[in-house]
Amino acid sequence: MKKFLFIYNATPERGSDTDEDWMAWFGAIGEHLIDVGNPFDGGTLVKGGAVSDITSFSELVGGYSLISAADIDQAAELAKTCPNAAGIRIFEAIPM
Repeated sequence: MKKFLFIYNATPERGSDTDEDWMAWFGAIGEHLIDVGNPFDGGTLVKGGAVSDITSFSELVGGYSLISAADIDQAAELAKTCPNAAGIRIFEAIPM
């Protein structure tokens, strides 16, 4: 099995998803869930020695989880059932 990082897009306001929806989804994909992760609050960008707040909605990330799946296609199938209507970015974690 491979590891995939699910990055949850943030929404500008609270969506229709509830904590119960998320817990039910985590339970449904349980055997694939390596780390449930955490939601995020705000952010800071460090680039070229400069530090700035992340304020643009397009830059906001709502949280993450680490998932186990056979391939990117299986990871995408798992993501399709997620309650986050703002979308999920999926990245394969390359073993080093």
